[in-house]
Amino acid sequence: MFAITVVVILVTVSYCNGNYERKQLLRQNLSKHYNPELLPILDSNLPLQVNVKLYVMALQGLEDKSQILTASVFWYFTWKDEIFRWDHYLEYKNITKLIVKVSDVWVPEIYIVNDVRDMSIRSTGNNIEYVIVRSNGYMAWFPAKELQTSCAVDVSKYPFDTQACTIRMETWYHDNKSFILNTIGSGIEKSEVHFVENGEWDILNLSANPFQYQDYWDNSSAYSCVHYTLILKRRSSYHLVTTAFPFLILMALNLLVVVLPTECGEKLGFCMSQFLTMIVFLTLMAQNMPSSSFTISYLTYLISLQILVSGITILIIAISIYLKSRNMDDSPSCLVRIIFSPMMYFQQNDLKKRCTRGRNSRHEGFITWLDIDKKLNCCLNILLLLNVIATVSIFVFVII
Repeated sequence: MFAITVVVILVTVSYCNGNYERKQLLRQNLSKHYNPELLPILDSNLPLQVNVKLYVMALQGLEDKSQILTASVFWYFTWKDEIFRWDHYLEYKNITKLIVKVSDVWVPEIYIVNDVRDMSIRSTGNNIEYVIVRSNGYMAWFPAKELQTSCAVDVSKYPFDTQACTIRMETWYHDNKSFILNTIGSGIEKSEVHFVENGEWDILNLSANPFQYQDYWDNSSAYSCVHYTLILKRRSSYHLVTTAFPFLILMALNLLVVVLPTECGEKLGFCMSQFLTMIVFLTLMAQNMPSSSFTISYLTYLISLQILVSGITILIIAISIYLKSRNMDDSPSCLVRIIFSPMMYFQQNDLKKRCTRGRNSRHEGFITWLDIDKKLNCCLNILLLLNVIATVSIFVFVII
């Protein structure tokens, strides 16, 4: 029994040593006449077909301020190398696959042209990538990268917005006469094993669009590229609680101006507090929104509207307090009469004043300070009502 065990161990060790020596010999023989800088094709009249598919592992987020999409992805590239191959039936028996460094074989030179950090797909520095090589010459390359690509953000319907971000992968130095990029299946999908959900953005759709663009130099050749499109929808629950809900509360508090009497000394101070709160709220919104004039959030317009309404409210209340301090027996000046004379036609007691014009010549045909105060407060109530209607209508439009 002991002798059989020793024989099995010796045979195993001998086989492993032989397999290692055969792999070493195979690598040496393959590298003798191989140049990784040249296209691995024998017929230069036919372009090399490179198949590719993108897998999304994680979506770190989409920054509204900087308009940068951050995602962890990896590609699956496959092509046939007509030079780097061997016969695994004869000399290199049972060696059907090798794992070699990217620097030792030819790999497609491809760039992510809208990446804001490093456009090259190949790793630089101390990161070493490998290629899986089969005996028939088929290569499999799985480069991984954390992308930071520029994405034009449309925040007009924030926080119910949907964004379309594009990852633009293009070939720069090899035209379509050298090799052509083809998508595998849909061209892009989420990695079922590695994918991690994002708390702010939900991926609605993934698509790939392979096409060719003309050379910038002489327009005599075309280059292959693939544009990947990610449709992202913002998860609005958090933003509703932290942004939309406080805004609606502040807008509702503006209506309390109607309840507070003008004689109350805190009415003007309350309005000033609302005005300053809205300005602070707008400042906080501006810190998260992109500094762009192409698209502005409807919520930003609504906050600006509330600031305008608060400013008009403060003006009317200040005038009303001033009018309360005037002697009601005094007649308004000629300029004030001209400005506010249209109001006399909307007074409920206008007809009675016309009938008693002869008996009360002091206020004959003119409005009083009390009339101006009443009509200003009436205009303020109408303004606040229209503000509520406009705000609710815009909110419904944004949600739909």
